[in-house]
Amino acid sequence: AAIDSVVRARQEGGPFGSLPDFCARADLRLVNRRVIESLIKAGAFDSVKIARAALLASLDQAMEAGQRRQRDREEGQVSLFEGLAELAPAGGKGAGRAPSVTVPEWPHDELLGYEKEVLGFYLSGHPLEQYREVGRRLGAATAGELYARAVGARVLLLGQISAFTENSTKSGNRMAFATLDLVDGTAPLTIFPEPYRSCAGALRQRGPLVVRGRIDDSDKGRVVLAEEIRPLEEALAGVGAGEPGRSALTCRIRVRVSDQGMEALLTSVRTICQEHRGRTPLFLHVLLPEQEVVIRVRELSVEPDPALATKLETLLGEGSILVEYAGRA
Repeated sequence: AAIDSVVRARQEGGPFGSLPDFCARADLRLVNRRVIESLIKAGAFDSVKIARAALLASLDQAMEAGQRRQRDREEGQVSLFEGLAELAPAGGKGAGRAPSVTVPEWPHDELLGYEKEVLGFYLSGHPLEQYREVGRRLGAATAGELYARAVGARVLLLGQISAFTENSTKSGNRMAFATLDLVDGTAPLTIFPEPYRSCAGALRQRGPLVVRGRIDDSDKGRVVLAEEIRPLEEALAGVGAGEPGRSALTCRIRVRVSDQGMEALLTSVRTICQEHRGRTPLFLHVLLPEQEVVIRVRELSVEPDPALATKLETLLGEGSILVEYAGRA
């Protein structure tokens, strides 16, 4: 009924010129504050070129003015100027004045969070988009790859928690179920008591997380049995650092060469890697015209930092370096 009322008001009076114009024309007996707040958070008023935060801050003021106008209209007390405003184009309505409340727009992550809250999905962007390149270099799996890989396969995910439930096992130990938002979908997580003891704090933090685990099947579809969950910043700080008890990362470099240019290109790759020595095992994927040769470079390990990636991708092209977590034994 509320949406039908909004559509009808728009059909009868044209596009809404502002939030006050909307509140003056939509039937506020049907379109309550909660509905309008959701419309603001979803971006339905973005066309009026006013920050969503400012619109929400001025909502009570706009609704009070709108209720007065609707009450006066019902009682036949519309003033001369209001009557002329009713005949004016939408952009020039007397009820279309900008809100007097001036507040800064919400931070981008908060704005996206409100979209997810009211729509169930992100509309104007994705909070993980800025980490897409980091995820690619870490070898993070996509939502689609969870179904393409075999049960039992190890997987690394980069995402943020959108839902979290803590349970107790029959023996009284705590475990958890969570939903991890990925840049292209979601991944259900099951965290058993042992890993949960070490990652409970990370699960309650805002921001991107790196999750390592195994793919499994459940009665609701694919799920990841999480073995380790760390904040992205902490996980990146440990890359190549040789932390006790941590599985090493693997750095894979893909080189596409012809027979004539192979020696010179491989020499350049070796020189760059020698400038970034570290503790991460290095594999070289040499892509020849008719075959791919994988070489474990045993005499050289690297520190897979952004500088190494930039140099290699300048030489070899985008996507030539892949950093991934090596599987545990």
